[in-house]
Amino acid sequence: MSTFIDTTPDYSSLLSLAGRHVLVLGGGLGIGRQTSHAAASLGAKVSVVDTDPERAAAVAEEVGGLAITGDATDRADVERIFAEAIAAFGPLHGLADIIGISDSGPLAQTDDETWQRTLDLNLRHVFLAVQVGSKAMTEGGSMVFVGSISGTRSAPNHGVYGAAKAGVVNLARSAALELGPGIRVNVVAPGQIRTPRVAARHPEPDYYDQVGKLVPLGRVGEPHDIASAIAFFLSDLSQWITGQTLVVDGGTGRKFPYGKL
Repeated sequence: MSTFIDTTPDYSSLLSLAGRHVLVLGGGLGIGRQTSHAAASLGAKVSVVDTDPERAAAVAEEVGGLAITGDATDRADVERIFAEAIAAFGPLHGLADIIGISDSGPLAQTDDETWQRTLDLNLRHVFLAVQVGSKAMTEGGSMVFVGSISGTRSAPNHGVYGAAKAGVVNLARSAALELGPGIRVNVVAPGQIRTPRVAARHPEPDYYDQVGKLVPLGRVGEPHDIASAIAFFLSDLSQWITGQTLVVDGGTGRKFPYGKL
């Protein structure tokens, strides 16, 4: 008969990313920039990928990482991105995909161009990242994709964006089944986050105060709130978690009525 031994791990070492290589798609702005900083502060070598070379270079300099410019929706570019990262820092241990953009509006008024752009900028890169990234990743690696609460529940004018983000959740689930046990795949689904793009879209001084009143924790989210959740999934603290979606929305989704965001 075997004897049960309740071994206590070193939890701080489970959080550490020391000696690991993390690639951040969309790493030059907002949540991506904060994720690059989070991974670097935990000891990782970080490849910062962005469509804007100046943004990629600026964040890479901040974190002592590698700047890569490319289009994550283009297969040839994705293959080049991963090849450049591996050439610089070796095989990947972590992948964080932050890319996404919200085109809101009624379904009946959505044209084909908006539909396709929304799918490409929110879902196609996830498909490519799984295919190409899994070949570049070591045993025990972790992939983290950013979804949205729009992909976990319905909301007016979020039909197309919500469909794309729901696709992210389901694609990640399937990837978790196919890539396990060697690679974990999870999703972080943010609520309202004060990113640079959202701030530009809502310059009204009292906008965030009004939205914050809808949130049980009393404020809108900040990019570092999402980066913290991503860092958890990249680390070995989450080594027995895969195929899951973690909603990070300050509790908004638990309220009824949901309110207008």
